[in-house]
Amino acid sequence: MTVIPFPVPRPEVEPLSFTIGARVDLRIGALAAGVVRPRDGAEAFSYSKLARLLRGARMAWRERGAHAGLALALPAEAQPGMEAQFLSEAAQEAGCTRGLFGFELDEREIVRAGPGLAEGLRARGWGVILRGDPACPLPFGARARALYTELVLDVSAAADPFLALEGGDRTPLGQRVLAARAAGLILTAETVRNATEARQLAIAGFDRGGGPFAEAGLR
Repeated sequence: MTVIPFPVPRPEVEPLSFTIGARVDLRIGALAAGVVRPRDGAEAFSYSKLARLLRGARMAWRERGAHAGLALALPAEAQPGMEAQFLSEAAQEAGCTRGLFGFELDEREIVRAGPGLAEGLRARGWGVILRGDPACPLPFGARARALYTELVLDVSAAADPFLALEGGDRTPLGQRVLAARAAGLILTAETVRNATEARQLAIAGFDRGGGPFAEAGLR
């Protein structure tokens, strides 16, 4: 993942600290999105601190000249007990707009706690990104595909070159890629190392990628 540090000092309150990982279009290399990751993990999720963090991320993104959408990656440990109304109000307080902002949720926690948080965020108009578990435990049927706007997968560097091609890979990962493509979801590779991998993943149906390829494309 491309990690761009954005410490945002505030003399009157405790400092905020987060990173923004860039994700680029695998076909043309243009910036497609950014993902905000709090450095403080679950400790960042008091209402006032979260709203300030999101506002700081928006400002840093805009100062960089980026106009692509942003998403907040919820740490897995912060997801249990989180309420959609809380996240929605914090995002609105920070000036985030629907259509250009979303929430990235951890699949393992959704399996454990159910889809209530994702359903609540979608009902309020926010994008919901599924951060996929390598074991692909969540049944990816019509209901799940209706909840999520994007699927982020960690694709091994040693992935089958025929990943998700018709008549090729039928592993859980390959089946999931096929299902996401059929549903029209944005499909993102968490880490893409080079242009060769980017081409292979684009052929398999991936739209976006992060990691060294994204970093190199933005220099």
